Amino acid sequence: MKRPKIGLVLGGGGSRGMAHIGVLKVLIREQIPIDLIVGTSMGAIVGVLYALGYIPAEIAEGLTAVQSNFLLNILGARTRQRKIREQLAPLLEDKTFADLSIPVTLMAVDMVYGREVTLSTGPLLPALLASSAVPGAFPPVKLDGMELADGGVIDSLATHVAYDQGAEKIIAVDVYPALDKEDPWTDPLSAIMGFQLPGNIFSTSGNGVDRIPTAPAAMWRAVRVITWHLHEQRLAAHPAHVLLRPNVGNYGSLDFKDLDGPLTAGMVEAEDHLPALKALVHHLEPGPGSG
Repeated sequence: MKRPKIGLVLGGGGSRGMAHIGVLKVLIREQIPIDLIVGTSMGAIVGVLYALGYIPAEIAEGLTAVQSNFLLNILGARTRQRKIREQLAPLLEDKTFADLSIPVTLMAVDMVYGREVTLSTGPLLPALLASSAVPGAFPPVKLDGMELADGGVIDSLATHVAYDQGAEKIIAVDVYPALDKEDPWTDPLSAIMGFQLPGNIFSTSGNGVDRIPTAPAAMWRAVRVITWHLHEQRLAAHPAHVLLRPNVGNYGSLDFKDLDGPLTAGMVEAEDHLPALKALVHHLEPGPGSG
């Protein structure tokens, strides 16, 4: 019996996306086949490098160097993007989507017209830079007459695109952090960088029961609520057959202090779902939304 076509969807999440490498380690070890990949932001980078033939250890080594460069670079967004391009160029220069051993679709957002854009043809380097152009950290990438930014601006986990590309069974790796209900008022800097500023001076103001969120904390929470609502709504409409959510909620998007932690979390999550992953190949899965 012919096995189903399996799609791997790798979500965006900055340094949390190192968990994708851990998941790949388990999939390779267990010989779980992947027929197509849909990647957003860090998921796009990991997916492309894997489809170019790099093994997880090589991907981890390369991304550690790239992320270390980002952490140390205090220059402007455009200079930071140029340096990332220079580090990726030896791996991707002159490479196109046609060079990939597995079909890969990258997600970006047209910042002028506010629409989701899929990238699956042409040069790889500008497409990767576009899919990972986090607003504020990097400028939009001009490509094919559009100004493109990180696909996570709309949603970080594009399971619907994997279905559109013909996937019959989907493994999705979601590294987007869930909404914190115990401490909802977090300032953007703390959330993105992965540390809490002393005294919560940028998250709440006032004393005791009269404490209220600061303007930055309230606006950041509003953005998080909007994106989380869309994220969950779309995932419910296009569910993965195996949904992996590594335990990376305590890492900020640009928190590069512990890169092994997210990678290990990805391995642990994949191993916890081994029966469901193996069932995909043997036609035994209970249906979308399992795991």
